[in-house]
Amino acid sequence: MKKILIILSAIICLTACTERMTIDVQEGERLVGVSGSITDEYKHHEVILSYTEDFYGGAPEMISDAVVYVLDDADTMWFEETEKPGYYQSVNEFAGQTNHSYHLSIDFTNEDGSQHFYADSKMNINVDCIDSIRVKPYVFNALEVPDYLGVYPYFWTTDTNTYYMARVRINNELVGGDTLTKCELFETYGFAGIYFNGDLMVMLAGEFPIYGLNQKDSLEVVHRGDTVTMDLWSIPRDYAHYIYEIATSAGTNPMMGTPYNVRTNIYPEGKAVGCFHASSLRQCSVIY
Repeated sequence: MKKILIILSAIICLTACTERMTIDVQEGERLVGVSGSITDEYKHHEVILSYTEDFYGGAPEMISDAVVYVLDDADTMWFEETEKPGYYQSVNEFAGQTNHSYHLSIDFTNEDGSQHFYADSKMNINVDCIDSIRVKPYVFNALEVPDYLGVYPYFWTTDTNTYYMARVRINNELVGGDTLTKCELFETYGFAGIYFNGDLMVMLAGEFPIYGLNQKDSLEVVHRGDTVTMDLWSIPRDYAHYIYEIATSAGTNPMMGTPYNVRTNIYPEGKAVGCFHASSLRQCSVIY
């Protein structure tokens, strides 16, 4: 009889787990969201401002009428709001410079009074150029990964350890779209100052594909004649950590993921989320 009761109890527990639950997520203070960057591309640079929403909220409320500018070592770059609320672009086109530090300043007024937010970022050096890239079967630890093509770059690394972010374009279409979910992060570690995927590196650690393209994913399939481009960004350490935590915290399941806010370099501390970064870009293309 006891065995029967135990079995019945287990069945009840298992079936109860399939019922839909609405979780009352306790929300904290509404924060300011900041997304902005300065790159070494000659263009209008952008800063996006909004408020955070609750867990089940919809589109965020954007922040308009803010005073936004960026200071570098010598100049002030002013930003103005575009036709899209909360989207601010630099008044003039310019290109950031490596080894320069950039200070972002944001001021606006809301129901709580005057608000001031700021962030700092330094543009690190990047490789001089990517000599070439190859698209060929993805090999990891001497084993070929089925249904994947690897993108293998060849370049002289910098003589200091650098954080890199790699993105790939197929016929100029960014794989994964304009999000951070389809990027690869890596550091040079002990390979700083040597030729990446050169003879010495291959002898010590093997040839290394920076990016993998899933040939079962229709948006990543490469056909003969396609142009494949690698975007190689040199990024600050705090931006690399931000991207990593975004990737590991993705999803809508409140029972999963990181149980804290993704780190930010926006201050005052505890009042904002997001990231401001200064990054440099190198590109290389090949016809597959």
